[in-house]
Amino acid sequence: MRETEVQANGEWRMADRGLARETRGAHQFPISNPRPEIRDADVVVCHYNKLALPHVRWMALHSMAFLMKERPEDFRVVLADGSPTRDETLACGLGELGVEYLHTGGELSFAKTYNAGIRRTSSPVVVAMANDVLIEAKQVRMLIDEMHDGVGCVFPYLSASDYGAQRHRRWPVPRRCFPTRMTLNVNAFPRAALEKVGLIPEQMTGCFNDVLLFIRLREAGYSIVLRNVGRVIHLGQQTLKTGATSVAYGKDEALFASQYSDYWSRRGGTVLFHRVAQRWTTRGLYRLVERMPGGLVRRLGLWNLAWAVEPYVCAESGTFGEGVRRILAHFRF
Repeated sequence: MRETEVQANGEWRMADRGLARETRGAHQFPISNPRPEIRDADVVVCHYNKLALPHVRWMALHSMAFLMKERPEDFRVVLADGSPTRDETLACGLGELGVEYLHTGGELSFAKTYNAGIRRTSSPVVVAMANDVLIEAKQVRMLIDEMHDGVGCVFPYLSASDYGAQRHRRWPVPRRCFPTRMTLNVNAFPRAALEKVGLIPEQMTGCFNDVLLFIRLREAGYSIVLRNVGRVIHLGQQTLKTGATSVAYGKDEALFASQYSDYWSRRGGTVLFHRVAQRWTTRGLYRLVERMPGGLVRRLGLWNLAWAVEPYVCAESGTFGEGVRRILAHFRF
């Protein structure tokens, strides 16, 4: 079995074959000249490695090396570690990459880890990022460039996502659209918007934080933008797969259903997307799917179909006709 050796903090560690295959070539870091302009933004990375597993540490270093390969000087990067104990090996490796390491001295939940890093920074734009995402600095800048008046969050398409509409496709997707929800994997926020809604909700263990934050931003009058910045690799729940986290989906689901019953369908067991839709086209699409018999929806895979169609019907133009035209043009009908 072929494996890839990756150097982190002077130690050679063997990388998981599947992880190396997904990110082949990304461990080569060509250094280019930094951009002359300085943009006031901070990148906060959420990390957790309770068992001090080498492959999780390597994943975080690999992700940071991918982000920092251009040696960007237009934003600051802080990795917040919510693990019970400080990881000196990780801290040294991050220091060599120009990334700050933050450990508050104890174990933190998913949201509290993010918020600790956000409170550590002070720039007007915050990019919250998971430790299992490979995104380039130029792609982060594209998200930051969308920070116009009224925008509360901008996030990119990903190679893997719990939210079907966010998954990168093999065919062209709209440059900019207004989705019905988001995930917390890579998200750019105006600090003012985050502070207005109380930062990332901490009452959830790690599930539904994204849904709740989306609802709060929408209720505060902000728009949410899904931006096509090219392919962004999400390695997909690598921390959760270790089995050593405090994340409890059932607990979060029950809490959300009890406190936000207006957004919860007990018949379908799903979030009512149409209540937070930013366009009338997606509102109608999800209302239609929600009213269908649950068995029929599951059998025909209508949720997957709705997610596939959503970016086109909520594209920047905001008209259903334009969305249909885009779909037909992509498939050359």
